Amino acid sequence: MDCALDIPPLQLQLDQAMALVHGDRWLLGALRDGKLKVLADSSPEPNRPYRRTRPLTALARRCLHERRPLTVASVAAEPGEPNRPADWEMDWAALLYAPVGMPSQRPVGLLILGSRTDHWYQQAEVDYAAALAVTLTSLVLSLSGPLARLSHRELEAARLIAQGLSVPETSAALQLGLEEARRLVACVLRKLSLRSPGQLTETWPRLGPLGGYS
Repeated sequence: MDCALDIPPLQLQLDQAMALVHGDRWLLGALRDGKLKVLADSSPEPNRPYRRTRPLTALARRCLHERRPLTVASVAAEPGEPNRPADWEMDWAALLYAPVGMPSQRPVGLLILGSRTDHWYQQAEVDYAAALAVTLTSLVLSLSGPLARLSHRELEAARLIAQGLSVPETSAALQLGLEEARRLVACVLRKLSLRSPGQLTETWPRLGPLGGYS
């Protein structure tokens, strides 16, 4: 199956986007069975699979429960744990969590930024991270959610239908015959367990800059 978004281009786009916020590391993950499936990490640990699953910290759970960004000015290890392995999400001086998902809806992922040195995240930085996390909704869904089942061509058809195009219009946009377009849309609906093309608007949130496809 074709990959909708390759990791290297995604990493580059996110690196550029994160450059506008203070931090030494960022991580983007999708929620999976109460844990965080890492989709992209600016500084992955050596000798570990690129796509791995990590537990959600109490701060991450709070952010997801409240469905709004959360900042922490300082995080320190608990007393009595001198031999605890280093963990940037627990030990660094400043953290910013932003839920990935559409406003007022259940989050589908989490964006985490961290600073090794003392830093107080300003409201402009928090607002920027929150807005960026919203634009990442479609990307996270396409990499780990129901949309991950679709090929690149099927994703193109799904996006057009979700934007309100009819099957004939989708056929013209993709330069396909009408019957071929109908089969493509039917395949999309079958893979996503949907009954009608109109339901795609609920499965596919509005695309943002990082969630689009060329």
